Amino acid sequence: MWQALVGPIANIAGTWLEGKQKKAEAQAKLEVAKVEATVKKVEQDGDWETQAMSASDNSWKDEAWTLCFIAIILASFVGPLQPYMQAGFDFLRNAPEWLQYGILASIAASFGIKSISQLKK
Repeated sequence: MWQALVGPIANIAGTWLEGKQKKAEAQAKLEVAKVEATVKKVEQDGDWETQAMSASDNSWKDEAWTLCFIAIILASFVGPLQPYMQAGFDFLRNAPEWLQYGILASIAASFGIKSISQLKK
């Protein structure tokens, strides 16, 4: 009689323990996959930055943007040019978003910044 009662209970307990073990193994695999995905993303980001830097070795874009910014800063200190500077900034402030983002994307690509959202607030 005890054998008939203990056998099914032992089977249920064994099945339950086996399920818990499989769940723990799946959880461990998930954690490993998350870590591997994070490592892969870091490697890809590093690769992207390395490629962006090597692509800009023979490029004049960053120098052109640097000269443009220097000209803007210098013109801001020249009295007769200040109304034109203000009008230009007012235009850019009210320009369509696609133009604003296009300018930011061009600058970001030139200087190797991956995310435009870091520039536009």
